[in-house]
Formats: sequence, C-alpha cells, structure tokens
Amino acid sequence: MKINIVLIGFMGAGKTEVGRIIAKNTGLNFIDIDSLIEKQEGMTITEIFEKKGEKHFRDLETEILKKIEKIKVSDFKSDTFIGNDFKPDVLFVISTGGGMPAFNGNMKILKKIGTVIYLKADPSVIYERIKSETHRPVLGAGNFTLKSVQDKLKEREKFYGQADMTVYTDGLSTRGVAEEIEIFLNFC
Repeated sequence: MKINIVLIGFMGAGKTEVGRIIAKNTGLNFIDIDSLIEKQEGMTITEIFEKKGEKHFRDLETEILKKIEKIKVSDFKSDTFIGNDFKPDVLFVISTGGGMPAFNGNMKILKKIGTVIYLKADPSVIYERIKSETHRPVLGAGNFTLKSVQDKLKEREKFYGQADMTVYTDGLSTRGVAEEIEIFLNFC
C-alpha cells in the first residue's frame, strides 16, 4: 500500500485536524495544501478568490500537487511544513482543500501521490460545523444554507467516491477518525 496519506472531503470534514493527529501519531510529515497556498500568495483563500478568482486558486492547487508528485521528501524545506517539525526522508500526511479533487484532473494526481482517504460526513453535520464561518468562498461569505452545502457536496461526490477508503466521520471525534485510519493502514 502507498504510504503517503491524502485526506479529501468537503469543507468542515476535519481533514486538517485529523491530518495533524495522524502525522503526530505516526511520525509522518504534515502538509496542509490550503496553508501552503496562503503562504505562497501572501493572502487568505477568501482573498485569493476575491482578487484573483477561483480558477487561479484551482491552478495553484494543481501546481502544488504536481510538485509533490515529482519530488522526494528530502527536496522539501522545513518551512513548507505546517503543524509539526520536518523529518527528512519521512513521508507525508496531506490535507487537501475541499474542492481540490474536483478540478484539473487532480484526483488522478492525488491517487499517484498516496492512499486517498475520503472523510465523509452527512450534509447536516457539515452544515452545523461550518454555518457560522465566513471564510468559505465557494459557499459565499456567510448566509449559506443547508441546501447549498447539499448541492455542492452532491456535485463533488463523484470525485470523493474515487478514494481508496471512506471514513464516515459522523459521531466520531477527530482522534477517533485518525485512529480508524491508522488501524486500516497498519500504523498501530
């Protein structure tokens, strides 16, 4: 089985937090692609959407994926890692943006990079997790509805469904989700 772990799923599914926990528990390096893009661009994802557009953002996601696909762990610098200390010659846990698998053929690249795990949650659970947030540009700056979450999730499900593994996160803590993944991938 491929050792890199790639976490996909809708916004609010817990990809970043679960990724940090897995990285800490397994000794793998953690990469949050959204954080890398924000650092590279010097602005938030919302600002990128507003000033440069969604297409520019999606192209940045693909550019980063292609770099990850082609390089060795030792090619990365420690300041590109988010969440824990860089460990040379150790592989990755990668947290993607919610829309990344649905654009530019990214799902194909993600599957080459590692074992793709879909963190799946019911739309109502997702809505409850993110309803008060205003930094979700795909859903608009606040005032989005459960229906808008359902519609966007339905649109992306065909991409998420291509994952190597699906973990249903409803009713589980982020630690519980991380433990399920670690057990499945024989890290325990």
